[in-house]
Amino acid sequence: MGIPFQRLGIPTPFRKSVAPSAPRTAKIAVAKGLIPCTADVQLALLYVLAVDKDRVVAKAARATMKAMPVPQVLSGITQSTFPKVLEFIAQFRPDAELDARLLQLRSTPDRAAELVAARADKELCEALVRNQERLLMTPSVYVHLHGNENCTDDALQDAESFLRMHDSLPAVEGRRPGAEAKEVAAAEPQKNKPAGNPLDDLFDDESTEPAEEVAAEVAPEPPAPVVPDPVPETVPEAANEPDLDMFNLDKVASDANDLGAFRFNFDDDMEDFSWDLTREPEPVDGPVDVQEEEEKKVSLEQKLRDMSVGKKIKLAYMGNQEARKILIRDPNKIVAAAVVKSGRLTPNEVSSFAGNKNLHDEVVRLIASNKEFVRKYPVQVALVNNPKCPLPVALKLMQNLQKRDLQQLANNKNVPSAIFGTAMKMFKSKYRK
Repeated sequence: MGIPFQRLGIPTPFRKSVAPSAPRTAKIAVAKGLIPCTADVQLALLYVLAVDKDRVVAKAARATMKAMPVPQVLSGITQSTFPKVLEFIAQFRPDAELDARLLQLRSTPDRAAELVAARADKELCEALVRNQERLLMTPSVYVHLHGNENCTDDALQDAESFLRMHDSLPAVEGRRPGAEAKEVAAAEPQKNKPAGNPLDDLFDDESTEPAEEVAAEVAPEPPAPVVPDPVPETVPEAANEPDLDMFNLDKVASDANDLGAFRFNFDDDMEDFSWDLTREPEPVDGPVDVQEEEEKKVSLEQKLRDMSVGKKIKLAYMGNQEARKILIRDPNKIVAAAVVKSGRLTPNEVSSFAGNKNLHDEVVRLIASNKEFVRKYPVQVALVNNPKCPLPVALKLMQNLQKRDLQQLANNKNVPSAIFGTAMKMFKSKYRK
């Protein structure tokens, strides 16, 4: 598989410098961060060069990646960052600030989210539990929260209740860390409870031996002499240096949470879905076969109906227009809201959804609160005529309506009375003087 420069966000001028056939000097210059570029581009370039066949190039790229200041890495992480770059950061740059940012990105792959969940502190665990989209997209994070001693029982219970409600609760094996210690602590009061009769402590029920003899029998043995531990041999400094095969699945050891090894490749979540759900259809020349289109629509609806809630949310962010038309009507409002937040909606889609009275209130509210959407006049008209549009937003938007649209709104009895009543007053004031 070739390097997906466009998906990685690497501009054309840099591609020749990191291609497999590029001169060594050019690669080293990029690997050492000597070429001016933005932080997001630099992260992508370093990821590509981190396993270059030239060990000098790869070592320089890894060193530069590890030395990048956290604020610089944060500035280079966006919703469009390639998923494997995010996983690379989660694996080899563990940091509380970076972890918190990774959990905010919908493009963060499952394994990266699991890594963060396994090591998150108490505050980040609680933030992850409140992140409903992430819980549904990656239910396995619950398993790793369960194994994280920083995650409180209350937070874990909230996550369990939410996932159970959406039929997405994964099975968990074993006991939580510290559970045995808690049981021992709970049993301490019973163990130290004072006895009612002091003689019970001196004599056994089946023995009449004095207390002194009993004590002699149970007296502890003298402690064994302490033998000092052998001094470990000095490990050469070079042995501590990570090997370049850290990206090889067969060479990288599994971590403590059994998350497997990091795979260096260019795979992303797009491969989880078939092309008819992600690729935009080509424009058709000539008449459209209505029956064929209807069959395609039924087939797509069947595929989406069988998906889990988490996969629907992922598809909402990366699916094509046909998939979005179906998902926007999903009974689960989290799925429908993800379509609006995907950043992939066309102006025509936004106008259509803004005026759809059958969609979730949350969907209409998200459209109405998006400044980019509301700048479009057709969206303004659609929103003010939708009874689900928040009243303050509708009253503000109607100030921009043209004569014909304002008159139609004044006659629209399907909107709240405050809307059409105000529209009528505005129309009379402007055009019936």
